[in-house]
Amino acid sequence: MRSFTHAAGALIVCGAAGAQGLPAFPAGATAPAAQDIKAFVSDKTFVATRSDGSSGKFNYRGDGKFDVIYPRAKEYGTWRAEEGKLCVEDPVNGAACNEVRIVEGIFYYRRNRNGEVITFQPQ
Repeated sequence: MRSFTHAAGALIVCGAAGAQGLPAFPAGATAPAAQDIKAFVSDKTFVATRSDGSSGKFNYRGDGKFDVIYPRAKEYGTWRAEEGKLCVEDPVNGAACNEVRIVEGIFYYRRNRNGEVITFQPQ
């Protein structure tokens, strides 16, 4: 089973088209500091929809653990913030760091797999 933190998908995002015509970060968005990422995601739940239409709920706990719930799968592991990146490690896919941006209260996450940028809507 693939970790959906690595494979999460997109709502339509403003800005120039990314790799392969996929959504990109909003124009002018800059990489947030690690402490800003941590403060923004800690103890919060987000909903994201992949470009294939599947939606998932992402929970980032303040203790550095996460879980992702999709209709057909549930993944879990640990997370940490680096400058401009959210890094995760799970038992299925191992470790990965993905670029992120925070713009007007919305969390944007670029998938390493294909460059697609997804929008995490806070719940």
